[in-house]
Amino acid sequence: MDIKPRVLATAIDIDDGTASLDLAMNVAAYFELDPDEARGIAREVGTAVKAWRRVAARLHISAVEINRMASAFEHEDLRAALRGA
Repeated sequence: MDIKPRVLATAIDIDDGTASLDLAMNVAAYFELDPDEARGIAREVGTAVKAWRRVAARLHISAVEINRMASAFEHEDLRAALRGA
């Protein structure tokens, strides 16, 4: 399994390019989202992302490649989003 830092190519915060749900929640107002809207979007995205392994397998991606990508999808931010951040 590859475990690499999760860094955004296009930062959502001028000072921090980390891929972080906490960071996204902290800048939500900048995107004219109130906290409930931001949490709802996070939950919606988390719900879609949680099925990534099934989707990858359906696309005939090998188990080795799927496991290699796990750290990009399976992390505490996904669990937090599903809990409603």
